[in-house]
Amino acid sequence: MKRRDFLKTLGAFTVAVPGMLPAISPEDQQYVRQDGVLCTHSGKKPNVILVLCDDLGWGDLGQFWQNGRAAAGNIHIDTPHLDAAMQRGVMLTHAYTTAPVCAPARASMVTGKHQGHCNLRENMFDRPIATDLTIGSVMKAAGYATWHIGKWGIGGGYQSNGEPRRAMACDAGFDYSYGYPGHGHGHAFYHWEGDGAHDWRTSTGGSPCIENISKAVYDDATLRSRYSTLSVASGEMDFEADTDTGATYYRRLISDAEARFCYDTDLFTAKIKQLIKTQQDEAPEQPFFCYACYTTVHGAGSANNQGDPKVAAIKNFHVPGKAYPALNAADTTWGGGVTWEKDANGYLPFKEGVVGNNTSNTYLYPEYADYTELQARYATNIRRLDDALGDLLHFLEVRGLKEDTLFIFTSDNGPSAEYLGNLSGGWNSAGDGWMNVFESNGPFKGCKRWIYEGGVREPTFALWPDTIPASGETTPRQVTLPFQFPAWMATLADGAGLPQPAHCDGVSLLPALTGSGTQLPMRVYAEYQDGGSGHNYGFEQMVRDGDYILLRNRGTSGTVELYNVVTDPGQETNLAGKAEYADRLRWMSDLLVTCRIPITKVSAACGALGAYCSNWNNGVDALPLPATPLKGPLPPHEVRLFRKGAATWPWVPNFRTLIPEAGWLASDASAVTQKAPASGAFGLSVRGWIELATEQDVTLSATGAGGCQLWLHEAHVLEYEAGDCTAGRQTTSKLAAGRHPFRLYVTSTNGKTGLCSVSIGALQVI
Repeated sequence: MKRRDFLKTLGAFTVAVPGMLPAISPEDQQYVRQDGVLCTHSGKKPNVILVLCDDLGWGDLGQFWQNGRAAAGNIHIDTPHLDAAMQRGVMLTHAYTTAPVCAPARASMVTGKHQGHCNLRENMFDRPIATDLTIGSVMKAAGYATWHIGKWGIGGGYQSNGEPRRAMACDAGFDYSYGYPGHGHGHAFYHWEGDGAHDWRTSTGGSPCIENISKAVYDDATLRSRYSTLSVASGEMDFEADTDTGATYYRRLISDAEARFCYDTDLFTAKIKQLIKTQQDEAPEQPFFCYACYTTVHGAGSANNQGDPKVAAIKNFHVPGKAYPALNAADTTWGGGVTWEKDANGYLPFKEGVVGNNTSNTYLYPEYADYTELQARYATNIRRLDDALGDLLHFLEVRGLKEDTLFIFTSDNGPSAEYLGNLSGGWNSAGDGWMNVFESNGPFKGCKRWIYEGGVREPTFALWPDTIPASGETTPRQVTLPFQFPAWMATLADGAGLPQPAHCDGVSLLPALTGSGTQLPMRVYAEYQDGGSGHNYGFEQMVRDGDYILLRNRGTSGTVELYNVVTDPGQETNLAGKAEYADRLRWMSDLLVTCRIPITKVSAACGALGAYCSNWNNGVDALPLPATPLKGPLPPHEVRLFRKGAATWPWVPNFRTLIPEAGWLASDASAVTQKAPASGAFGLSVRGWIELATEQDVTLSATGAGGCQLWLHEAHVLEYEAGDCTAGRQTTSKLAAGRHPFRLYVTSTNGKTGLCSVSIGALQVI
C-alpha cells in the first residue's frame, strides 16, 4: 500500500478498545478504586524498566511501520526482538510526548508535568527541573531501588548558563545513576575521560561517563559499599559531594579502562544487567525501577561534537565495533549477550580495543550492505538497540523475572530529519517536501521540533507477561487511548499501590493496559518555543480532545488548525474553516489557554526553584483565561470527603481516582467544611465556580499546614504538599469576565483545623 493511501485508511484500524473513555471536560468526574497491581507470578510489586530513546520516530520500529516497508520491497530497518516483545504485550499507538524536542520532553517525563505546567520549557540545555516530586521519588516512596542509566541533561550546570547542578538524577529520587549528566555529552556514543583536556565536572567538551549516588546511599554503609564496587573509577577516586548550591548527590568519573571504546548501547545494557543481578543477589525482596535513557537514535560522533578523537572511524552517527554477542539460555548468570565480567586485563568483554588498536565505530549490520553508509549507520543504530533490549528481556527470563517486570518502551520526540532528510529541499521542508528515507515519521506529518503528529506521536509499547494480556493473534494487541508522558508517573504509582499524585498531569494507564477497571481519560497538551532550529514556527501549541487535534504555530499571531487524527492521521484536511466544527473550534481554542499557566507563574504556583523558557510565546501568556458559557443560577460547591488510607498518603492524591466516603453541596466556606471530621486524616475535593463582572487579575492564595492543589479550568495554579507551605503561597491569574470553574484538593492530618485556608479573589473557598 502506498503511503498516501495508508494515510486515508489508517483510521479504519484504530478502533476503540474496551475502557476507552470520552473526551475530558471540566464537568467530568469519574472514580476508580486504586489498590495496586501485584505480579501474578510472585505476588510482589512489579519491577519496572522504563526505556526512553532519543529521536526515535514512530515509524522506526518494525511493528509500527518498517515491516510494511519490508513487505513492499523498500529499504527498511529490522527490529525482530522488539517486534516479538510487542507481540507478547500491547502497542500504545496514540502515545504522545509533551514537547517535540529533548530537554522539555524529558523534564515532563521526570516531573509528571506536561509543558503547560512544567518549570523547564523550550530546548534549554541542562536547566534544572523541579525536584519536589519526580518519577524517581514516587518509586522511592513505594519502596523501590531506583536507578537512572544513560542521558540526563535536565540537572543544571554544563550548558545551563551558570545554573548550579542541583537537579541531577540522584538529587531527584534516584539511588544510582550511570551515564552522562550533561546534554552535550549525549552527542557521542563513545564516552571517555577527555585525555586531560576537559574538566569532567563542568565542561561540555569531551563525553565523560560519570557515576552518581544519592546522599541516602552515601550515608548508608551497606548501600554505599554495594554501589561503590559496581564500576571502576578514574584514578580509584572515591565519591565526592558536588559543591554546587542545592546539589545533594555524590559523583565520580568512570575510568577509560572501563568505558572507553564501549559502544554505549552495549555499555548501558550491561550496566542494567549488572544492577539487576546485584539486586537479586543482595536485596531480592526489594523491587527495582530502572529509567534507561538510551542515546539511540540521536545523530552523534563528529570530533567537534564531544566525539572521542581516537575511535577507529571518525564518522558521524556512531555505530558499534563488532557484532552483538550471542544470547545463551544455558547461561543462568547473564543469559549470554553483554556481561559485566571483565577479562584478565580488566576490560569488559564488549570493549572494542585500546587507543591505537580498536574497531570502534566501524561495524555495520550485513543486512544493510546495499544501503548508503549513512543509511546503514542509521539502521545499525536502531538494530543494535533491538539486539540490546532483546538481550535485556532474555536476561529477565533466565533470571526468573519475566513475569515480575513491567517493561515500557518509548521515545522523547519525533525523528530528526537532520540525519536522513531530503536535504535538497531543506531538512525542515513542510509536508511531503520532506521525506525521510526510512519514513521514520510513519504516516504522520512533521518531525522533531514540529508540533504535528510526526513530532509528538511516539512509538510506545508495554510488556508485563500474565498481567498485560496479549492479543493471542498474528498481530499485536493495540490500545488507542490518547495519553502522554505524565501518565507514566501515575501508572507506576498505581501499580505500586500508592495513590496517583494530584501533582501529576496524567492518570494511570493500568485499566487500559490490563483490560480491567475504569480507564480515565487524560488531557494531551504540548507546547514548544522554536527559536529557529526547526521550521521557524515560533511558539507552537497542540491539544488533543477525543479524536481531534487543534494546533497553532506562531502564538496568537498564528491561525489554528483542526484535524481528526483518527480518520486523517496525516493531517491533510484542516477542519478549522468548516461551519460544522465551529463549536469544537471555540472549545478547543480555549484549551490552548486554559490548559497551562504562564512560565513566569510557575515558581509562585508550585515553589519550583526556577522556571526556564525564553518567554517568546507571541502573546499567549498575556491572554486571560476565557470564561465558560454556563448560564442560569451559579451552582453551589460540590464537596466530597475521602478518608480511606489518608493517614499514609505520601502526597495529595488525585481524588478523581479514589472513591469518596461522603459528599454534599456547599454555598460558602463554612459549609464546605461543616461535615469534615473533627480529628484524624482525610481529604476533601471541592468543585465550584467563580463569577467576574470584568476582566481582571485574580489573586489566588493558600495558607496552612495541610496539602493544597488548586486548578482554574485545567490550569494548575497553586500546589503544595502537607507541611510544605505553612507560611502560605500566593499568585495571580488573569481571568476574562464571566464564569470560571475551579477544582480544589486539600488534605489534613489533624481534622478540619488542619486544613489550609484557600481563596480565589474575593471568594473564600475554605
